[in-house]
Amino acid sequence: MSELIIKSIENETFKQFRKLYTNKAFRRELLQSLLDGPHLIRAYIASGRKILEFIKDASIESDEISLIIQDNPNVKIHVMQHDLFTKISELSSVTGLMALINIPSSNSIQPHGLSLLLDRIQDPGNLGGIIRTAAAVGVSSVFLSEGCNDVWSPKTLRGSQGAHFSLSCYENQNLENLIGLFDCPIYSLSMKGESLYETDLPKNLAIILGSEGQGLSQKLLNKSTKTICIPMIQGIESLNVGSAASIIMYEYYRQSQSHAKA
Repeated sequence: MSELIIKSIENETFKQFRKLYTNKAFRRELLQSLLDGPHLIRAYIASGRKILEFIKDASIESDEISLIIQDNPNVKIHVMQHDLFTKISELSSVTGLMALINIPSSNSIQPHGLSLLLDRIQDPGNLGGIIRTAAAVGVSSVFLSEGCNDVWSPKTLRGSQGAHFSLSCYENQNLENLIGLFDCPIYSLSMKGESLYETDLPKNLAIILGSEGQGLSQKLLNKSTKTICIPMIQGIESLNVGSAASIIMYEYYRQSQSHAKA
């Protein structure tokens, strides 16, 4: 186990880690990202992938951090002074450990079961929450349009709590073209359409969800097999996209479980 002690903001390694944490273009250039906190790191390792390097806060010691490091004895460790570690991490509560990883490559597109098509979802918390719920109900693939938030940003990773590692995420997709690859119905969520609870959701299905402010484009709506809505009491304008996605996915899960038992 080798340790590199970093004490200055002028250190080139520090600058690279800080840029990876904050800069989407740099993450895409290197195809790398940072996991912030032991929970995410353990989830990544449990998925069968390897950590490239650790970044450890010199002022924080815990059995959890020590165990992770002991279990990965060949991984280089960068030990940083506390003030430098906090300049990289954007968490209000410092975790004490980060990890440099390669961004997992997705397999060739072979959608089955329930797939999500996300159009211009901007908030990393919403995006991370959607991915977390998707993993919980067994979604196989998530496709993100070019205008979506970075799925491998530390904020989105934190929102998903490691769910990224159990499904396939395809970024920078042209959803209009992608729809033509699906050999299954394509449902879009809108304020108008057939009630979700009156709709028989097929086993193989793709659902399109739109951005927080603008919803779905008319072109995507026109390419949909069917438009569905979530019934609401009058006077309520709309649901948060993360909440709407959860309702749809769990209704799909409920129906699929009912069909399996029938």
